[in-house]
Amino acid sequence: MLRNARITFSVAGVVAFILIWPGCGGGKADVAYVEGRVTMDGKPLEGATVLFVPSTGRPASGVTNSDGRYVLEYEPGKKGGPVGQCTVRITTGRGESIGPQGELIPGVPEKVPMRYNVQSELSVVVQAGKRNVFDFALESGGPIAVAEE
Repeated sequence: MLRNARITFSVAGVVAFILIWPGCGGGKADVAYVEGRVTMDGKPLEGATVLFVPSTGRPASGVTNSDGRYVLEYEPGKKGGPVGQCTVRITTGRGESIGPQGELIPGVPEKVPMRYNVQSELSVVVQAGKRNVFDFALESGGPIAVAEE
């Protein structure tokens, strides 16, 4: 039985790369407002990164608050997510990093099973011209990706 599955990349590193990825083509992206709530085992999941990844183009992300609520941001100052079919990845894990004053910021272990992030089973369709609300009721249990330090 698997207790934890090891991955050879940092989940936080992948999220960071995607968030700074400038996109391609120079065309105007079709983006719609997206919000929702994430719970795990019936309780709000605070501090989770929610990432909507389309098959092509730039993804969008948001971070859950203390009540598990998130609002996607497509790019700085532009709320929303890419219109169309998106895979949803939800993660809490972050590797350690260096802060703005050179201080060490400790990493945070992943709490969310792989079936919701690196092997996500979550998929939604974001519709243009409307307020999209996607709530995710996650359940613990199953393999968890371990970030490399």
